[in-house]
Amino acid sequence: MEARLEKIEHSEAYITVEVDAERLEAGLQQAYHKVVKEVTLPGFRKGRIPRQLLEARFGPEILYQDAVELIVPLAYEQAVKELDITPIAQPSFEVGEITSGQPFTFQARIPIRPDVVLGELEGMEITVPVFEVTDQDVEKRIDDMRGRYAELVVKAADEPAVNGDTVYHDFEGFIDGVPFEGGKGENYPLELGTNTFIPGYEEQLAGVKTGEEKDVIVSFPENYQSDELAGQEAVFKIKVNKIETKQPRELDDAFVQEISEFETVAELRNGVRENLLSQMEARRLDIMRQEIIKEALQRCEIEVAEAVIKEHAEIMLKQFEYRMASQGLDLNQYMQFTGSSIEKLLESLYPEAENKVKSDFLLEKLVQEKGIEVSDEEIEKHIEEVAKSTGLSIEDARERLDEMMEGVTMQLKVDKAIDYLLDKAVVTEKKAETEASAAESSQE
Repeated sequence: MEARLEKIEHSEAYITVEVDAERLEAGLQQAYHKVVKEVTLPGFRKGRIPRQLLEARFGPEILYQDAVELIVPLAYEQAVKELDITPIAQPSFEVGEITSGQPFTFQARIPIRPDVVLGELEGMEITVPVFEVTDQDVEKRIDDMRGRYAELVVKAADEPAVNGDTVYHDFEGFIDGVPFEGGKGENYPLELGTNTFIPGYEEQLAGVKTGEEKDVIVSFPENYQSDELAGQEAVFKIKVNKIETKQPRELDDAFVQEISEFETVAELRNGVRENLLSQMEARRLDIMRQEIIKEALQRCEIEVAEAVIKEHAEIMLKQFEYRMASQGLDLNQYMQFTGSSIEKLLESLYPEAENKVKSDFLLEKLVQEKGIEVSDEEIEKHIEEVAKSTGLSIEDARERLDEMMEGVTMQLKVDKAIDYLLDKAVVTEKKAETEASAAESSQE
């Protein structure tokens, strides 16, 4: 086998690998042992057809694809070792013509670490909000707590459904009088106001009563994932089985003692205020970190291979799917009722994925350039913080982190790199909307 590096361009290495005839023959023989088990020929037991006869009957090409799948990955691994190339994402391959008894070549396009050119990163100007906590914010948070612990009460038959209520209903969708696949559900719980169904569906459930039957008429979006449904008008025949509403708890000392470590309503209000102040400060610091990285990216040159961005977007999509599953939601059903698709979801994640991978490379380069290190004391402090936040003993936390200590250490270095950028930045503060005022503005 012979491997050569053709060029490095746009953070990708292009290599050509020539596989000798002997290695191809070994791969063809392996492929034969696999394929012969799947082929039947009169007069021969399954798996007993001689290779010469198999190739004569079906053509030698019957073995080529399986042989390539056996040979190329191993030859690729050997090639990148010989050429001292470190891939950071999956490569793409282009295999040349294959002829039994002859060498063949394949090309691989390999994503590699980009060359990061740091710009002037000292004295960057960013604007960050200063948050205030008002009495309205405190009361809104307490109202939210009352809502979370609200009792679900079944509405009387003559009480209409309103936003926030959950309507348990049967439905079946029709287009031109014909039911369509995926358009039927039984006793499906839909919380009004969540906008999780086809546009216009939930609005027509507002005001329905238990036992009521009606037709809900909607139009699927033009860009709906199913071509058969896109742009079509559909009629959903629905029947309301039950309507549940949330009845907030009374705010008194008994409720406070039940849901918190506080004894009185006054103590709860003080605790909520302190918690909001802590959250606001954490939010402010997070915004500062995001803004300084965004500004730094504009001053640096980082060209990342598209395959790296795509791979990270796919990871983000998996994370989104896990979050939905934890809430009892199915990704396919989400796409059905939002008119989206895997391709559209991935496309929507690309900008964030690109920003994330570029940020990672920038900060790692900064760590290297500035010689940023972490001390044993800083690592020990991190272990203690993990133990405190997870409820583990320090020994258990240390044991759990031990296998990933290299990554933990790098993350601590990256955090210090961000702190370095912030220390050198010019920060302008502006007053931010409070939670309560922001909520009022959105309702106007």
